[in-house]
Amino acid sequence: MALPVRFRHQCRWLRAATLLVFAGLALLLGLGASTLPWTRDAGAAGGNPALLMLVRLLPGLGYLWALWAVQRALGDLAAGRLFHAAVARAIRHIGVGVLAGALLSVFAITNLTRLIEGGKGGLAYLDLSGIVLGVVGAALVLLARVVDSARALQAELDEIV
Repeated sequence: MALPVRFRHQCRWLRAATLLVFAGLALLLGLGASTLPWTRDAGAAGGNPALLMLVRLLPGLGYLWALWAVQRALGDLAAGRLFHAAVARAIRHIGVGVLAGALLSVFAITNLTRLIEGGKGGLAYLDLSGIVLGVVGAALVLLARVVDSARALQAELDEIV
């Protein structure tokens, strides 16, 4: 089934916008990583400021990976590959990236910061957006299996016809 030209054009535009957002967020993450240890307040809470900065940047890496997978999927759609294996892979990678970022945001940052600072703080940061993103990421991983099954079924039907 061929994709409409307008849809493919929209995918190209959204891919370019996603790349722009990816580059901007990567730059912001990099700037945050380069300036945080040098600020006056970096060591005020105790612990190693560079290690705390690394822990706080971890969810951003998962989200950046998800954005990269989004732009790859949009590239595949713009090329006309609707049920191509790369689209299912990209959906899976988007889900894993979002899920990893959310899990790191809700559980790892809180507990690793507590460990680095010597036991201060709670066990989890029950942030509604982080929890919702985690559920969406897990759902995307499962939806990728549906796309894989649909692609296999389409190939089987193509062999019959």
